[in-house]
Amino acid sequence: MKRYLVFGAAGSIGREVCSKLHQDGHFVIVCPKGITPTLQGSLMDSVWNVADRGEVQQYADLYDQRGKVDGVVYCVGHCPPGGFPDAIKDPLSLLALDKYLSEVNMHQVGVLNVFQCMLKHLNDEGCFVFLSSAITRLKGQFPSFLQAHYHAGVIAAEDWLIDGMRADPTVQTHKIKIHRLAPVAVDTPFHYRGPKPSKLIPISEVVNEVVTALGSQVEVDKQIL
Repeated sequence: MKRYLVFGAAGSIGREVCSKLHQDGHFVIVCPKGITPTLQGSLMDSVWNVADRGEVQQYADLYDQRGKVDGVVYCVGHCPPGGFPDAIKDPLSLLALDKYLSEVNMHQVGVLNVFQCMLKHLNDEGCFVFLSSAITRLKGQFPSFLQAHYHAGVIAAEDWLIDGMRADPTVQTHKIKIHRLAPVAVDTPFHYRGPKPSKLIPISEVVNEVVTALGSQVEVDKQIL
């Protein structure tokens, strides 16, 4: 039995990741933004804001007593009320700064906070799994009615962060694996309104890729198409 910690556990993908790991007999530490009783896990926690370094560090300090984990899964994301069309409707000239910063907080600041604060609480040869996105592959291919460029820019910066983590001396010394999974468009409420991509990837397929990465002896960097 392994010990896994899942951030973003209340989301469409995170919830199913927790359920699958729990069903497979692992000790799952469920960490959504708020306490959600229906989530399956061995231990229920809550971190409201992964972009708040103080909050994430205070949470990480609990593991001085709890002991280390074998893997940390980062599934943090946000589904706006209007879904994908609402999220990307504004061109950069009209984009509200707080809307942009929300993406930065989830996909850059939160990623770095979790990495830095949880790194020493991973067992040697443990791993992080970061759910990224393949949206950066669409450079120059956005349909005219979509303004998805700021999403792509934020995700591209996350990808650079992950590359830097892999080169980090502490990561290499302790043989920590940094996995990156980048699905194109997953069948979640994010895509239930307005125009949809031609193909939506089942959540179960993404979950299976997460589980495979957690058990992999080599670093995984995969686009899920």
